[in-house]
This record gives sequence, C-alpha cells and structure tokens, in this order.
Amino acid sequence: MKAVGTALAACLPLFAVAQTAQMWDGKWQVAFKTERGIDRDGTIIVAGNAGTWDLNVAQRNDPCAGRAYPIEVQRATAEELVFKVARSTALAGCQDNTMRMKATDANTLEGTFMGRPFKMTKAN
Repeated sequence: MKAVGTALAACLPLFAVAQTAQMWDGKWQVAFKTERGIDRDGTIIVAGNAGTWDLNVAQRNDPCAGRAYPIEVQRATAEELVFKVARSTALAGCQDNTMRMKATDANTLEGTFMGRPFKMTKAN
C-alpha cells in the first residue's frame, strides 16, 4: 500500500503540469516584426503538452523558415508558458528554440523571438 501511495505522489507533479497546460490550450494568433521591421503573423496551437508552430515568414534560401513545426510544452503556469519549437524533429539541420512567454492577461502572452517582441493572442 505504501508503494502505491509513493507512486501516486510521484505522478502528482506531472498531473499538475498537464492540468495547468490546459489553461493555455487553443489556437493563438501571433504578431511579430522581422529583423527588417516587416510585420509578420502566424498561428500556434497548444494542445496539452504538444502543439504546432506555424509562422508566415519569407523562405528565401532558408529551408527551415516558413514551415510548420511541432512544439513541446515544458512549463505551463498561470504566469507563463514555456515551450520548445522542435524544428530538428521535422527537418534535420534546423535548430530548436525555446519560447518563454509571460501572461499579460488570460488571452495574451508576450515574450521575445530572435531578440524582438513576440505576442500571442488567443483566437476565438
């Protein structure tokens, strides 16, 4: 019986993360500027501890740009959402990056992407 209790206690932090991640679940509209100051947008979908990252960017000679990539939620609290954009799992040679988004309200997350402001707004 003690072993069962210990096993359940070990799972509680995982359950808490999954439950908290759900508060950020849904479709998010993204707004940011490129290094040249061009307005860009995109969509991020959060679904539990996974989702997708799909930004509208110029592809030019970069095979890693302009593609949809999976995301992996690493931390989800009422104050922040941290996730990894797993580019390397979709296309060899592309670099992963971690996004740290702070909640400004229940429908807005803000952070930086490539050193520039990055905003996620919950879509209806």
